[in-house]
Amino acid sequence: MFKVAILGYRAQGSHHHAPSFARLPDCQIVAVCDIVEERAKAGAERYGVPAYTSADEMLDAEDIDIVDVPVGEGYRYELVMKCLRRGLHVFTEKPLAGADGQYRIQPSDVPIAQEMIDEWRRHNVHFGICFCLHASRNVKRVKEVIQSGQLGQLRQIQARTALGSWNHIIDMVRFLSGEVEEVFAYADGEEMGNKAACLKFESSAVGTLAVSADLGLQFQIKWIGELGEATIDNIAGTAFWHLHGSHDVTRWSDARQLDGGTYVAQFEDHIADFVASIKERRPFVADGWAGLRHMEIDAAITESIKTGKSIPIRRYMPDKGHTLLTLT
Repeated sequence: MFKVAILGYRAQGSHHHAPSFARLPDCQIVAVCDIVEERAKAGAERYGVPAYTSADEMLDAEDIDIVDVPVGEGYRYELVMKCLRRGLHVFTEKPLAGADGQYRIQPSDVPIAQEMIDEWRRHNVHFGICFCLHASRNVKRVKEVIQSGQLGQLRQIQARTALGSWNHIIDMVRFLSGEVEEVFAYADGEEMGNKAACLKFESSAVGTLAVSADLGLQFQIKWIGELGEATIDNIAGTAFWHLHGSHDVTRWSDARQLDGGTYVAQFEDHIADFVASIKERRPFVADGWAGLRHMEIDAAITESIKTGKSIPIRRYMPDKGHTLLTLT
């Protein structure tokens, strides 16, 4: 049984993270902490556990295996580092850092994420990031099709998203296509609510990544290979693929993901896999490396927008956390 502490009980913690951990048969919530006493008490009452307003006090007093840290990016570094230094498993939100907010990642934010990675590597613990699209069944299905080799090697990827999924889609593009080598990007203003980037991958494939603050569609990703293409269409869980020149299109959907519980189900499945990865002593699909690589790509996009230049991705410890598409 894993003893779980919830460190941050705002919307994400109270609505998604804590309930997901509580539903797992091999997890038990043992404490809730929030700097706002009313929130801490609300969580503690819900799960019948002690309430804390001090992270240090909770970490000193409680016997804990996993700390869930669903706090804003402005608070993430300090709290994550406290937990990692104590040798605890950590699950947290994304991005790992962001002084100007989660949609305006700067190059100066990346060293902060690197410090988290350095601390994580000093301990034999799991460090998970809430990139919950990894639990989306349409994503998993398309990944299987890609890895089967039936679509051939990647030639191009096209991704567009609403602002709320920007961080997720950067992670998804890397997950489905491998490491990004270079970016060139534009935005329509300083707020960067509408921006687009051209991507060059290590594999020599290319791609586009666009975000719009005005977009109603949550996201769409089109993966184009030498032999065929696949499309992931929105969180609702649909996907389709076909070979080039063929009218025989395979369409896939998951009825469970088409109901109102789609968003919640992804948290549940993603957190369940994080806990399973600890039990099974295997890497987690969205670990600290995924969090850092997202930051590196996003920061390069910002730098390209500001400088008007093509920016190479400067990967920290490039031999670690590599995303490879192994075709069978």
